[in-house]
Amino acid sequence: MVDYEVGFQQELNKRSAIKFSAYYREMRDMLQARTILYVPVIGQYETYGNIDFGTVKGFTLQYDLRRVQNMELRLAYTLQFADGTGSNANSQRGLTTRGNIRNLFPLDYDERHNIQAVLDYRYSSGKAYTGPRISGKDILADFGVNFQMSAVSGKPYTATLRSTRFGGAGTLGAINGNRLPWRMNVDMRVDKIFVLSGKGKNQFSVNVYFRAANLLNRKNVIGVYPTTGSPTNDGYLASQEGQSVVRGITESGQNSEAYLASYSWVVQNPNNFTLPRRLYVGAIFGF
Repeated sequence: MVDYEVGFQQELNKRSAIKFSAYYREMRDMLQARTILYVPVIGQYETYGNIDFGTVKGFTLQYDLRRVQNMELRLAYTLQFADGTGSNANSQRGLTTRGNIRNLFPLDYDERHNIQAVLDYRYSSGKAYTGPRISGKDILADFGVNFQMSAVSGKPYTATLRSTRFGGAGTLGAINGNRLPWRMNVDMRVDKIFVLSGKGKNQFSVNVYFRAANLLNRKNVIGVYPTTGSPTNDGYLASQEGQSVVRGITESGQNSEAYLASYSWVVQNPNNFTLPRRLYVGAIFGF
């Protein structure tokens, strides 16, 4: 593996700066299943060999804003191209009977666009406190709210020609020639530090926090059925083979409605979506 990276950083003023970095990674001799053809007596056989090659190249542009009036901000955008001859050791198994495909195509983990943002609003304590006061007390001292936001373009997948039960068969178009939809997510954390005893380096404190993962409760798609491109419908029941199965169940005197209902439950694969909103409450002790 060979890695190259070059970067540049420029201060805009005392509070902000921009950063730029470009990188190139070359991966050689990666493990891949391969078919050995024209073998006497047995005809052909499968084995593994160090034959895969890939490259990852891209750049990142980042803007940093130091804390100004309690607020701190970081924005970053990454454009990346990850191409290779195989995404894992078995990615080419079954693709062709004529040996391995040596063309470059998008790797399974290729995410073309990645936008990240971190916004933190926080009150200090002591003389640096600028928040509201009640009865002379700094009620929001060491209190803060943090948001982490991301928007990422979908990973590639290979479309298939024919629907099968919960899958597909026959490659349609280019390998990894289709893309999943964009994913967007917002996480939030609210916390406050309470000093229980002591001062300075000898103080004993507790940080009480509330965290919400996937705050907006978005159903981001991270997997689809390759024939339809849908996360909830594999297309099998609408296919000729699926209709034949349903007719066979009906003609045999069994309840086809029960079969259809059961199939619709199983096809709703929760792994095709990101996790829903999760809420956490906790405390971190410091001493």
